[in-house]
Amino acid sequence: MKKTLYNLAKSVLLLCALTVFSCQSSTEEGTIASTHPELAEQLAEDSVTMPISENQNPDLYQRYQITEEEYTRSGQFDVGDMYRGQMAPLDESSHTDIRTYRTALNKGLEEGVNFAGRYTVVTVGCGTNCQQHYVVDRETGKVLDKLQSNIGAKYASNSRLFIINPPDSTAVYGECRDCTPEAYEFENNQFRKLPAAE
Repeated sequence: MKKTLYNLAKSVLLLCALTVFSCQSSTEEGTIASTHPELAEQLAEDSVTMPISENQNPDLYQRYQITEEEYTRSGQFDVGDMYRGQMAPLDESSHTDIRTYRTALNKGLEEGVNFAGRYTVVTVGCGTNCQQHYVVDRETGKVLDKLQSNIGAKYASNSRLFIINPPDSTAVYGECRDCTPEAYEFENNQFRKLPAAE
């Protein structure tokens, strides 16, 4: 019995060693050049003329970025106290969109307070390059306001500042007028738009 187990273990080790050796000793065989030579030739001929990450509007991007940093660093939107009470469930009578997005809103509320000290922002997709951002009061469960963006939003749990379409160096602002960054302050249960960058 011991001899059988010894031989079995020896066979398994030999098989593992052969597998490792065969994986390490592969050559040109199995590469894209050998299995798809036409594709390999086409890839060799094609060249990318402009990388995706190239900043196509550096001046505009820089202006948006500076404005966002000024808002963020000013401290005027900071929240002093964080809500620590019981999290209210979604008040389904507080907004007309709830029937459509009930599941997504309830799932998003699991995150807890993530905006302005006592609110949860729940983001729901509304199509290609479209997001709806709902603000839910965690003390009452009411949906208070919403904003729509095209390339996302930036916000923090300790600030009333909410930026839709935050500055992005890869955005082509000339071709996407709805991608312009916009800053809002959340006060009195609604968003108030802040002045745009000059």
